[in-house]
Order: sequence, then C-alpha cells, then structure tokens
Amino acid sequence: MSSERNSERSEDKVERVPFGTVRLKMQLSKEDEDGFKARKMKKYWFNDVEGRVQRALGGGYTFVKPEHARSLGQGALHGDSSDLSKARVSKVVSRGDPVIRAYLMEIKEKFYYEDQAKKELVNAQVDDALALGGKGGSEFEQAYKPN
Repeated sequence: MSSERNSERSEDKVERVPFGTVRLKMQLSKEDEDGFKARKMKKYWFNDVEGRVQRALGGGYTFVKPEHARSLGQGALHGDSSDLSKARVSKVVSRGDPVIRAYLMEIKEKFYYEDQAKKELVNAQVDDALALGGKGGSEFEQAYKPN
C-alpha cells in the first residue's frame, strides 16, 4: 500500500495531509519550510491592517511567490487585480467587519537578524532603566527585578 501511494505522487502534487490530522490553517509543509531555509529567507504573516503590509514592504519584506508555499494550496492565492501574475499568498484571518487578510512575506536572513539586533538594543535599554529603580522601578513591592 505504501509503495502504491509513493508511486502516485509526482513532483507537481502538493504533499497529502491525511484528513483528520492536526494542521494549522497557516502552517507550511516541511518541504516549504526547508525551501525558505535553503534560500536564506525568513517568512512572516502580516495582517493587512493599519498599513502593516506597506510598512513591511518599506522594511525590505517582499511577497512570497506561490511556488514557495505550495502546501497552502490554490485557496491561498489572492490577486489584487484581474492580473493573475500578481497572485500573492494570503489567508483570511478574520471574517468580522472588516474582513482581515494576512499576507505571507519574506525577508533575507541578513536583514532579519539586523532588525532583531536593533530590537534587542531597545529591550536592553528598557531592562536597564527598570533595574535602576526610582519612579516606576524597584521602589514598588511588585516591581520588575532582573535576575
């Protein structure tokens, strides 16, 4: 039976996930994840609210091409016009009012780690300020006290 299933698979097909198994709506297959690693890219889902997608584009993120997220299937393709060549990988994440769509975007690992280092500098400054005490610091009984 196993060899029959393997012979039915081709390079074009999306990995089959048995019905009833746990799989998150926005989860990529191991094959897709490995593709991001091989291309040295980091992926992130951005909700299309309050200009987040535009800010991501300004920060160096690009839209993931459909061929890099095959495991999400055709239902994850969304065109912002009638031109299908502009298809983007996205999922509806809220059907409330308004409907919110999240777009899968990617950035080069180099830029991702640069951004993380800058965030860590800000976090360290906050930790230092809290550790000094004084107003809003350790003079309060329930105050933050670093290890």
